Amino acid sequence: MKKATRNILLAVCFAAVILPMLAGKPSAADKRKAEYAFMEAISKKEAGDIDAAYALLRHAVTLDPDNPTINYYVGFTMLNLDRTTDEEVDSATALMRINTIERPGDYYENYIYAILNASLSNHAEATRVLENLAKRYPAKTELFPMLAKSYAAQGNFDKAIATIDSLEKTEGRTVTTTSMKVNYLFNTGDTAAIINNGKLLLHDAPNSAVPNALMGNIFAQLNMPDSAFAYYDRALIIEPDYGYANLQKAYLYNSLGDSTNYEKEISATLLNKNIDVDTKVDILTDYIRDCIQQGDSSTRVDNMFRTILNQHPHEAQIRHLFSDYLSFKKDYKNAAEQLSYVLDIDPSDPKNWERLIWLEIFNNNYDKAIESGKKAVEYAPDELSLYQALGFAYFKKEDYSSAIATYDTLLVRNKDIQMVDEADIHTSLGDIYQQIGDTANAIKNYEAAININPSNALTLNNFAYFLCTHKKDRIDDAARMAEMALAADPDNGSYLDTYALVLFLKHDYKKALEFIEKAAEHRDSDTGNAELWEHYGDILFMLGKPAEAVEKWKDALKDNPGSKLLKKKIENKTYFYE
Repeated sequence: MKKATRNILLAVCFAAVILPMLAGKPSAADKRKAEYAFMEAISKKEAGDIDAAYALLRHAVTLDPDNPTINYYVGFTMLNLDRTTDEEVDSATALMRINTIERPGDYYENYIYAILNASLSNHAEATRVLENLAKRYPAKTELFPMLAKSYAAQGNFDKAIATIDSLEKTEGRTVTTTSMKVNYLFNTGDTAAIINNGKLLLHDAPNSAVPNALMGNIFAQLNMPDSAFAYYDRALIIEPDYGYANLQKAYLYNSLGDSTNYEKEISATLLNKNIDVDTKVDILTDYIRDCIQQGDSSTRVDNMFRTILNQHPHEAQIRHLFSDYLSFKKDYKNAAEQLSYVLDIDPSDPKNWERLIWLEIFNNNYDKAIESGKKAVEYAPDELSLYQALGFAYFKKEDYSSAIATYDTLLVRNKDIQMVDEADIHTSLGDIYQQIGDTANAIKNYEAAININPSNALTLNNFAYFLCTHKKDRIDDAARMAEMALAADPDNGSYLDTYALVLFLKHDYKKALEFIEKAAEHRDSDTGNAELWEHYGDILFMLGKPAEAVEKWKDALKDNPGSKLLKKKIENKTYFYE
């Protein structure tokens, strides 16, 4: 069962819907025991102990198995348990249904059961219960919109409209009821009735912005933009700060391809202080998506964010969205800055800390990444993925002893709970030991990782590369693992480079060239590819192309200017065996 459904049920206060369990005082001892267990279950639920409440209810139902109310709450509580399966949902709703059949007058139990069935898209069953409740409790106005939605979900728009009409006779016309009815009328295609219902609401409040904006929406949906704009403008004359009219105008301009006026109205909406932050975040998200899809200038988006942040400097949602956008642009420095502001506002979210560490690593600011990592584990010491990110920051900083200590700590803490893939931890340790020349510990950790997960492509690639550079007598093992890594991810530039190196060491230079060319095509970025370009040059040299080899070695030297071997190759225009 989806979590959203459980949340709907949990939102209804359990204790408030408990009615007397039995119509009369039970005389049998078992029934008295069942009632006692039932009330104890209520107490446990109120204390937040759902598992204990469920156990007590199960006990109560064994004592009084025919009691429909106990069965109802057994089913209700089952739905609040974690990891509810589809079969358990069916069983739970079946138990709850018994009560609705035997006790159709129990308002709250039937009402919750109707909500449940609507959330599970069991609209016919929801309709059955709601129709019964509406007849019994006509003063309960909350039933009628639910019943109308239930009819509409089954395509019965005439009944949905009639239900809203019935509600309006007793409660009067409102924006909500008119909006619902207009929506249903659009499904019937009755244009005259659509416009008429909008005008009836407008007649009730001609000098209110909302009914005018609703008329604008109606004409926009009827593809009558001139009329729509007239009503939107009237809404803004009545209430100049009614930003939702600006928003609807923006959407309409966008549908007409008028980007200038779209931009104008979106800006007016986002700068409107009456528009709530959640709506602004949704608008910004759509705006960014449109700009990206159209390949439009990012300057406008940046300016839009900065303008809104001047208005809402302490809104974490907006800064988080800005960070996501900057990250998409690979502006990791400013993305990290925005996320830092988010964490200043609320430092409790470990996922934001983890993201900040990685952003600073991507920005090559390893000191800052380590500083953030240390703060992160102070705030969330049990979030083990933070140690993984911190360990990698130490590795990139070339503080190998701190990296090893961090990963060793992670291995110990992860042993019993397995929150982090242990194979990944051993792979990281293998990479570190490779860097410091500790061949024995490198092999030990790579082999430990492969024993845990024999198909981990990253481990297979890294171990293969290590064998190529440190244990050339195991070139066949390297070839096998490199092939497995490539099979899992054939367009990975790093894996293609490793396999090209394997082929180079096996003296298959023509095939090595084929794979190094693919590696260059699929490399991750335009920088940090010194090893790839050096391998490319080595292969070209062995194929009798020294001039081309020198150019690739020069490209490698740009990414690794301190390499003495590369300088030697370029100066002598020849390959040197290491």
